[in-house]
Amino acid sequence: MLTDAQIREIQRCIGYTFNDRRLVQAAFTHSSYVNEHEAVGNERVEFLGDCVLNFLVGERLFLRDRTASEGKLSAQRAAIVSRSPLAEIVDKLGLIKYLQVGAGVNKSAFEAKTRSDLLEAVIGAVYLDGGLDACRMILDAVYYPNVTPLRNYKGRLQNYAVSVHETVEYNTESDNGGYKSVVVVCGKKYVGSAKNKRDAEAAAAKAALEGLGIE
Repeated sequence: MLTDAQIREIQRCIGYTFNDRRLVQAAFTHSSYVNEHEAVGNERVEFLGDCVLNFLVGERLFLRDRTASEGKLSAQRAAIVSRSPLAEIVDKLGLIKYLQVGAGVNKSAFEAKTRSDLLEAVIGAVYLDGGLDACRMILDAVYYPNVTPLRNYKGRLQNYAVSVHETVEYNTESDNGGYKSVVVVCGKKYVGSAKNKRDAEAAAAKAALEGLGIE
C-alpha cells in the first residue's frame, strides 16, 4: 500500500490532489501485487484512462486545426498517443518508483507498455476523481509539454516533398540498442536517432526540415 507521504509526492508530481485516495492506490497497483495481496489492480482504470486520453488529444487536435482531414487528425493523434512518449513522461516524473508490484518483480526492467499503462491509469483515476476538466489540466501540465510529436515532422516533410514534386525515402535500422534513420529528400540525406523506429524517423524528418530551411 502507498503511504500518505508517497501519495503526497505523486500528487506533487502530477499537479493534482485527489479527493478519493483509493483511486491513487488503484492506479499504482500492478497485477503482480494483486496476486499477492487483497488489492484492486490498475487494469480497469488504465483502460478508462486510455479512452479519456484518446478523446482529449483528439479534441485538442480538432480544435487546433479546424481544416484538418480525418486522416490527418488520426495520424497526428497516433503520433502523440503512443507507448514511447507516455513511457518517457513516466520516466521523467519518476512515477514508476511508486508502482506497487509483487515480490521479486524488477520495476526498472519494465518495458514501455507497462510504463505507459501507468500514465493511462493515472489519467483514468484523475477522470474518476475530478472529471474531464481535471484531466485537461493534467495534460496541459505534464503531458503536452513533454510530447515532441505534437508537430508531425514526417507529415510536414511529406507535404513539402509533394509540393516540390519530390519523394521521401526512409532507411531505418537498429543501432546500438536504438534506431538510426536516414531520410533522403531533394537529393540530400538527413539522419535521426532514437530509442525506437518511429521516433528515429521523426528525428530524421525534423533534421530534414531544418536542413531545407522549413523549420
